[in-house]
Amino acid sequence: MFQIGEAKAKIAELNEKLQQKCNISLMLELDLYSQFKDRNNLSINEDMINPHIVLCLNKMPENHCISSIACKINKADKTMEISSKTNSSHEGKKYNTLLRSAIMYAAKHIKYKISKSTRKHEAKGKTKGKTKGKTKVKGKNKSRVAHVTKIISRSINPVSTLLLVKYFGATNENLDEFIDNNEYDRATITLDQIKEFQQELNTDDMTSSEELEYVENNKNFGEPLLLTVNLLNPSVAEKIQDTFESTLKKMTC
Repeated sequence: MFQIGEAKAKIAELNEKLQQKCNISLMLELDLYSQFKDRNNLSINEDMINPHIVLCLNKMPENHCISSIACKINKADKTMEISSKTNSSHEGKKYNTLLRSAIMYAAKHIKYKISKSTRKHEAKGKTKGKTKGKTKVKGKNKSRVAHVTKIISRSINPVSTLLLVKYFGATNENLDEFIDNNEYDRATITLDQIKEFQQELNTDDMTSSEELEYVENNKNFGEPLLLTVNLLNPSVAEKIQDTFESTLKKMTC
């Protein structure tokens, strides 16, 4: 079970700022997926099956979730994968960016218990008058509280990649190498520069054999780009807060 009380408190802080701009017409809501799954007016990305947690932007008073972030947590590596969706009639209002910054602001306050089995280890014992021996020490099952430390997002196009890299400090080993080799500045990186790395190649003009050869030689063609946001990095945390504030000023209520 996930402990989301502290994360909800963080979302409540952001709600106060949101409602200063939009009064009560819009409201952020964070909860377990079980509290949302039977709601009829829920806009959620169905590619993520059975998410653990959902953040909704609700249009009031209808309580219609018009934009959402679905979240699935990997307890072992303390990561949370996110997937977004906005109702088509509300696209272009910057809700997606607002929700991404909100979930990243709250994510590191999501906690959960994990059982940790202490490995058996060998302790060398030495007794006077006896030879050295090895003593097995049995491990005990212990439970400890962990929290989310990283956000994982799969970018399907250069626009999404630009958003995550420029405004949330997202990283990808190959992309980072590309940016460094070309001496691009992450703070001012452009869509065209991202496209140099993440080409949206159209294979329509290729013959079947040419297309097959290209796909065989480019195994990642058509695959989403895996990006990671380190929530424990102070500069990233600052970017996340700045992005929420700047997006709040530009968004449409």
